[in-house]
Amino acid sequence: MLYKIFIAKRYLEQVIMFPFVLLGKWLSIKHPLLEEYDIFFFFPGYAIGGAERVNVEIVKSLPEKKIIIFFTKKSANDGMRHLFNLPNVTIRDISLWTDNKFRYWNNLLYRGICSNYINRQKNKPVVFIGQCNFGYKLTPHLKKDINIFELIHMLDKRFTWVWAPFIKFIKTRVVIAEYFKNTFIQYYDQLGIPQKYTKRITVIKYCLEETPSVYARSGFNLPLSVYYGGRGGPQKRIWIIIKIIRACIEKKLPVTFKLAGSFKDELPPEFSEDNNIYVGEIKGGKAMYEFHKENDILLMTSAWEGFPIVIMEAMACGSVVLTVDVDAIPEFIKSNENGFLISNNMNENEIVKDAVERIAFLCNHPGILNDVSKNAFHYAATHFSPDVFRKAYRNLLLKK
Repeated sequence: MLYKIFIAKRYLEQVIMFPFVLLGKWLSIKHPLLEEYDIFFFFPGYAIGGAERVNVEIVKSLPEKKIIIFFTKKSANDGMRHLFNLPNVTIRDISLWTDNKFRYWNNLLYRGICSNYINRQKNKPVVFIGQCNFGYKLTPHLKKDINIFELIHMLDKRFTWVWAPFIKFIKTRVVIAEYFKNTFIQYYDQLGIPQKYTKRITVIKYCLEETPSVYARSGFNLPLSVYYGGRGGPQKRIWIIIKIIRACIEKKLPVTFKLAGSFKDELPPEFSEDNNIYVGEIKGGKAMYEFHKENDILLMTSAWEGFPIVIMEAMACGSVVLTVDVDAIPEFIKSNENGFLISNNMNENEIVKDAVERIAFLCNHPGILNDVSKNAFHYAATHFSPDVFRKAYRNLLLKK
């Protein structure tokens, strides 16, 4: 079974890295933390993104606790770093040492440093891993009585080699939808992971920073504004959005397009240089909410997703979501009720064709947009409450 291979891999790595970890522990004694902390967070980075937005909300749910956050990977931008600057939070960006393949021994040293910081706390702290490679690999070096919690946003089988060897050390694994809980349970069975670990999986759904109390959208008028805001990369398949835009322009549909995010180099010159289409990067928070309110239809063509924060924000602002039906998205979006789904079980040309046809239909039937928009708003207001989210994480992390 694969799980046994994962365990063997972990043991072999621990033997090889032992001298470095030991040296790291010695260095931590020479350069100790100056304060005591209740919770140690390990996050990859602070670039603009939905996962980072969720990490902020988790930290904000614990205002009375002394928190230290270790960022372990170099961030593509610093778009969300300012959101972590809270009065009770200390930030340590160690990515210069832990995210350098040519000096990987520094990563091993920091496993000793960070584990000793945690183990030597006078009062037993809590450790939380936000889908962070370094965080997983730290777990064997922590005392057995330290509670370790983890949030994983989706099942990416390529990432299994990172988390699977360390599953025994994690007290509770948080997933963001029932879809993923069921998916992980089935996947554990395929890998031969003992069934007892499936009982450690719990669901805490994402929340919004705030949910508007009043539906404020006045209506939908032609030309409709179709938009996307977020990251680029293979997951987001910006090239499909480009094909959809070109097809809509060719058909002379009464629509405009707005693109915002860190993917300028993925756009053709006529898009990236046209400020009427590409509007640059938008930092999270109020600016993103305003972007949603200014536009009508959020278009997403991702190859895989958890459940994107940008969809939740759009729904709360009364924007209509047009997205492929990947992963947990259909658990929240009901086509023709609070959004529109495109089947991902088609080739890219068929996805483009379906998207263009739906946009054309909505141009001819704006009344449908009004109904779907209101349904989306009410769904967001009742399902994405920050109060429910924060209470769930407080119960998880502070429970004795």
